[in-house]
Amino acid sequence: MTYSWAQQTEVTIQTTDQDDGKVVPYCHVCIRDLVTDHSDYFLTDDDGKAQFSFSGKAIISISFMGYKTIIDTLSQNETFINYQLEEEAFEFSEVIVTGQNKPVSVDKSIYNIKLIGKEEIEKTASPSLSQLLNKQVNIQIKNDPSTGSSLKMQGITGENVKILVDGVPMIGRLNGNIDLSQINLSEVDHIEIVEGPMSVIYGSNALGGVINIITKENKYANLKAGADLYWESVGIYNINANTYWKKNAHSLAGNFGRNFFQGFSLDPESRTKDWKPKEQYNAGLHYIYSTDRLKLKTKVDGFKERLLDRNDLASPYFIYGNDTWFYTNRINTSIHGDYQLSDLNSFKTMFSYSYYDRAKERYFKDLSTLESWLSENPDDRDTSIFNAIVARGTYNRHTISEVLEYQMGFDINWEDAQGKRIHNQYEQMADYAGFLVIKWKLNEHLMLQPALRASYNTKYNAPLVPSVNLKYSWKKNNLRASYARGFRAPSLKELYLFFYDSNHQIEGNPDLKAENSHNFNVAYSGNALINKTGMSYKLTGFYNQIFHKIALVQVSETNDLHYRNENIDEYESLGGVFNFNINPLATLNLDFAIASTGIRDNSSGLQEFYFSTDASSTISYSLMENTANISVFYKYVGEYPNYTHFDDGGIGVVYQEDYHNMDINLSKKFFKNSLMISAGIKNIFDNKRLKTSGSAAGSGHGSSSASSNLVGWGRTIFVGIKYNFAKYNN
Repeated sequence: MTYSWAQQTEVTIQTTDQDDGKVVPYCHVCIRDLVTDHSDYFLTDDDGKAQFSFSGKAIISISFMGYKTIIDTLSQNETFINYQLEEEAFEFSEVIVTGQNKPVSVDKSIYNIKLIGKEEIEKTASPSLSQLLNKQVNIQIKNDPSTGSSLKMQGITGENVKILVDGVPMIGRLNGNIDLSQINLSEVDHIEIVEGPMSVIYGSNALGGVINIITKENKYANLKAGADLYWESVGIYNINANTYWKKNAHSLAGNFGRNFFQGFSLDPESRTKDWKPKEQYNAGLHYIYSTDRLKLKTKVDGFKERLLDRNDLASPYFIYGNDTWFYTNRINTSIHGDYQLSDLNSFKTMFSYSYYDRAKERYFKDLSTLESWLSENPDDRDTSIFNAIVARGTYNRHTISEVLEYQMGFDINWEDAQGKRIHNQYEQMADYAGFLVIKWKLNEHLMLQPALRASYNTKYNAPLVPSVNLKYSWKKNNLRASYARGFRAPSLKELYLFFYDSNHQIEGNPDLKAENSHNFNVAYSGNALINKTGMSYKLTGFYNQIFHKIALVQVSETNDLHYRNENIDEYESLGGVFNFNINPLATLNLDFAIASTGIRDNSSGLQEFYFSTDASSTISYSLMENTANISVFYKYVGEYPNYTHFDDGGIGVVYQEDYHNMDINLSKKFFKNSLMISAGIKNIFDNKRLKTSGSAAGSGHGSSSASSNLVGWGRTIFVGIKYNFAKYNN
């Protein structure tokens, strides 16, 4: 392997306004050296100037909000260049793939998509998906001591939100939800969130939306390696490492990580932890073969977790206790193929096999001798195993004028479950579907996309699932609207799993009906340029109506742990979101969002919507030539309604109290951005547990007993260190 050390050429550039000739400072400049294939990033100074060097030939990209992006080729003959920027409302350049015929920018997509990029993930210093999404509006995160973090989006619970990793569905739902704290972000490039129904393309579990986690790939370097360390004062110690190798059409990558959390209790004297101690291991390997027309990718990911649930000591001597260990294993393997048949035709395939198991072992412990022994009770030891196979293929075609595009494909989902906690100790279910999506560009402003999914489910009669999306664009404004019908067959866990621990007694229900829904979404987004200050805004509205919604219903009024999955008559959510972003300076970004969401459960006998409001604000300031950053994240979560049983036997609504949260993160990059050190404070307002009590006004029911919900482990400080190394061939 040889490396290029060609003679360096120094160049000075200056950026000015094309109309008045005035200097445009703080422009973003990217230089890609075509000899070394190395990229550097700069900001022009107060005089609009930047100086750099390159080897022989390079490509330069200059961007600034409110102006068109300039892309030019540099040679050794030039030492000073004045670039004149042409004014234009800024463009969105982020490229997304979820639900698309081909990769497109966020602004060009017909779907209402929120993208969380790599920079935002770094600025929030979020080690897991649960911490990252907890900063977003219209998303509520609920924490459970044993089953982890779950979400609700647009008022719809997590079993109706499909979570994908590179397009592969994650399995291993507990209590209907994927534990978001098990999803490590160290290998994540960006996250695409589709707010609204995607049932036609992604089938069951997608009537509330899709969260697609896109992992990192090495596109240019011949050799890359990196490591990151994360420490938080509550007792979190994380380490992750990766390495990438590339030669010609071949690319190979591997990663490994260990996350450790010592647990946290509101009562420091208690043996029982409110937040359970756990240790997680992540490992992955992928290989890519890529040419101009063909891309093949094989991927294997593994996850292992052990979680400890300690009980308080038994009276009267308080020397005997029991420890319950929960072990989780997850293996995902997949093969992805993307073949460009011609300039107008492409074919994509994906096949995946996923394995998941969760085991429980209970030990009795004598604290006077520190001896422990495994319980002989068969109910204290069990393992539940789940296997899933997903196969998917799509053929995509568009016309030369791109007036008409269509996508047709198949989708196969097969899953089984086994274990003594499973009804009959073994169950399986499969879903076979075909879908057609047609995108019709009626004129330069209006785009229409009807779609239809036909499927066969081995346990339920699946209806035809239609959808229609509309996008109308003018100048820098976009109006999107969508309607979709949703269908969701109950999962094997909802049907057959009986889950018991010290905090849960949850029963499956083989008599559950499938969910059906109607989902409406509308979103308006626009951009404006005032005194060369760029700003963007978006207003979103939604209405979801779900029939036969599956919910956990309390079985016994005297046992608040005993629940069973049941169908409720009808569930509705209604609300809206307003987002606003402004860049008063190239180095300063301000973001604000507010959302209001109402829910109505007609089975409760209460006919009105119960609303909650949440808001967020982010201030991000870059300095020291864009190598340092200060970010402040604030979120307000308003009183949140929950349906509950009251002492007199009726059903009413109680509210979880509102709270404020704020994080501050400071980061600095060193050694040409290869090393980044970040530190800050999380949960500045010291939130730990929120009270939930009282009944809704006018409900006519008696009071419920007060309860509480975990929202955090108090105020903490953190330190993160990331290092990346790269080598480029000549």
